[in-house]
Amino acid sequence: MVPTRALLVLHCLAQCHRTEQLSPKLISQPSRTQRALMVSVTPSMHSSVRRASPADADADADAAQTAVYFVMGGPGSGKGTQCAKLVEQFGFVHLSAGDLLRAEVRSGSAQGREIASIIAEGKIVCSEITVRLLKQAMSQRRGPFLVDGFPRSLQNLAAFEAVFEPCRMMLYLQLSEEEMEKRLLKRGLSSGRSDDNSVTIRKRFHTFEHDSMPVVQNMEARGLLRTINADGEEGEVFCRVCAALGLQSAEE
Repeated sequence: MVPTRALLVLHCLAQCHRTEQLSPKLISQPSRTQRALMVSVTPSMHSSVRRASPADADADADAAQTAVYFVMGGPGSGKGTQCAKLVEQFGFVHLSAGDLLRAEVRSGSAQGREIASIIAEGKIVCSEITVRLLKQAMSQRRGPFLVDGFPRSLQNLAAFEAVFEPCRMMLYLQLSEEEMEKRLLKRGLSSGRSDDNSVTIRKRFHTFEHDSMPVVQNMEARGLLRTINADGEEGEVFCRVCAALGLQSAEE
């Protein structure tokens, strides 16, 4: 016969074991800001939920703040417009390769004059110049970054990946040339941009098809491409962009 004291000990041990099964140990969680950042910019994480240590959370937050998302599309497809909306609603940092190049042109430097002549001909500025300008801009900010208008060629892509980590995703805004030309000509009435004219627009379409579509195909082959129908009202397109990123638009 088992002594009463021994029975009490066994009963307590059983209760402790049952409590451990029902009450998992608490773990340190990322801050609210870190969680929001990681969820908003890393949709691929949604598919695999796991417990994270504080070190994991910090690493994920740091990675999110340096993450790069390419935004690709033909001239006039709405890249700048959609990027501006993502910045406003979700706090992305927008870096337009075209804006960086035009700012360099306005500086009046020798490099700026070289860029101006290339842009006027509807050609692609050499990779090293654009990557240098992007690196300088990114060193001054914390992301996640939206980079639009780059890479425009496989050479651009190789130059970028020689300096930076590969992008998280490429958003490709797909739109017909007819609609893009209509938008560009309308923009040209008020933009003052020298490349918003019919002759240069046609050259830019040819350059995009010849040089940039191979980049889109490369991203697709690597499973990093999200193609978005860019036809329609800005709000409609934005909802599609958010869906591709796994985000909830305030306009839905």
